[in-house]
Amino acid sequence: MSNSKDLAGGFVFVVAIALIDNLVIIEDNIDTSTMIWLNSANFVMGSDRGMTDEAPAHQLDLSGFWMDKYEVSNSDYQKFVDTTAYVTYAEKMGDSLVFESPEQNHSMRMGPLDWWKLIKTADWHRPQGSKSSIDEKATHPVVQVNYDDALAYCDWLDKKLPTEAQFEYAARGGKEGNIYSWGNQPLHLTEAVSNTWQGNFPNKDSQVDGFSTTAPVGSFPANDFGLYDITGNVWEWVEDWYHPQYYSFGPAKNPAGVEMTDSIDPNEPSIPKRSIRGGSFLCADNYCSGFRVSARMPADPTSATNHTGFRCVSSPSVISRFFGG
Repeated sequence: MSNSKDLAGGFVFVVAIALIDNLVIIEDNIDTSTMIWLNSANFVMGSDRGMTDEAPAHQLDLSGFWMDKYEVSNSDYQKFVDTTAYVTYAEKMGDSLVFESPEQNHSMRMGPLDWWKLIKTADWHRPQGSKSSIDEKATHPVVQVNYDDALAYCDWLDKKLPTEAQFEYAARGGKEGNIYSWGNQPLHLTEAVSNTWQGNFPNKDSQVDGFSTTAPVGSFPANDFGLYDITGNVWEWVEDWYHPQYYSFGPAKNPAGVEMTDSIDPNEPSIPKRSIRGGSFLCADNYCSGFRVSARMPADPTSATNHTGFRCVSSPSVISRFFGG
């Protein structure tokens, strides 16, 4: 039986899902019409071939969960704001971080701090500042949202942000041991399979995939679990506080990261960081490679950028189990 199942049908009050090894009864007032059910599973998380914070590769047990098929779109977020009058952190601050390539500013020194610029009025309505707009981008992923902004949306729907383990399992799509969600072939040797940076970052994006920034959600093929843009398009907030050695001491079942007080980013040890996953339209073979399924990235939870968004998950309430449960 497949490890994922698309169970549409509007709001779920009582849903029965028959699995190979058990029957899970769910009592949740959750709209799962645009979500995918992922069965409980054992899988190998991490990689011994990637960055040091991805090691060691290790076996994990995960309980079943629902995950949004798509990244949360501008239209989705607009409904949330219209209903709740929520104001994002970037809107309160009056500015936010926007990527600017050396093509646009030749005076930049070559380094991450030099291609990010704090832009006045940049927020989720205007991802790149006052001259930008989401008016024609209703189906693009919402960006310029920090961790709290993402969590507030998920809370509104009685959902959660995924853990790193949930996200990586989902991104792998059942392809155990693969480097990418599409297989092991490097990005530059494939057709456009996700929205990433094609070419030499940060100087030139050839835009083989047809996009210079975000793409409408679902523009590229889903992975084998039926999840869209699980790699590329935008980085996605997850629940875990970041720790580079977490895989060496975390639990073997349903890990959810360290406590905030134990979070550490060696590059900025004084600032607790959350993790983001999946890579974005700014990730390239020669830099970042965040679209690798095991790739991890620490991020300041108060920061918002024009390449970070999110999707939600829901963990069902288990009432009873049969067949060996």
